[in-house]
Amino acid sequence: MNTSSTEDLYIANISQNETYSDEEKEFILKRLNDERLRQQKSEEASSNITKQYSQEDKNDILNKLNDERLRAQRREDMKRKRIENKEIYKFGRKEYYKLINMEREYYLEKKSCGNFSSRPSIVTLYYRTFGEMNRKDVLLKIEAYSEKIFISYDAIRVYFKPYSFEEKH
Repeated sequence: MNTSSTEDLYIANISQNETYSDEEKEFILKRLNDERLRQQKSEEASSNITKQYSQEDKNDILNKLNDERLRAQRREDMKRKRIENKEIYKFGRKEYYKLINMEREYYLEKKSCGNFSSRPSIVTLYYRTFGEMNRKDVLLKIEAYSEKIFISYDAIRVYFKPYSFEEKH
């Protein structure tokens, strides 16, 4: 007689009982434990499957990571070039950079220079008249390829012109 059919008959007899003997309890617990272990092994086997990458896939991943690193490094270099070795002016307690080649002497607050992005945003420029600082709101953006700052005087008719900060003397 087959062992699996013997177990099946034994299980059928056990399932009809309302109370179980110690031998039947041990058999049931052993059977449940075996089922649990089998299920656990199959889950572990499926979770431990590691994807094998070809050399071409590895090179593609490395190239993408290297491109991201280079873009980030280029952005940081441009950010540093925009404000490195630039003349800093102090009016009151605040520090400003002076923009050159503009229609008048405009200043940009130093603490706002770290927040620029390629998306245009409204920024306040300052200019001096008779000893006081006046304000003018403009659109400002930066481009990753340039160390210039792009400013549009009018938010409705947007036309960006490149400007830079005054170099240290």
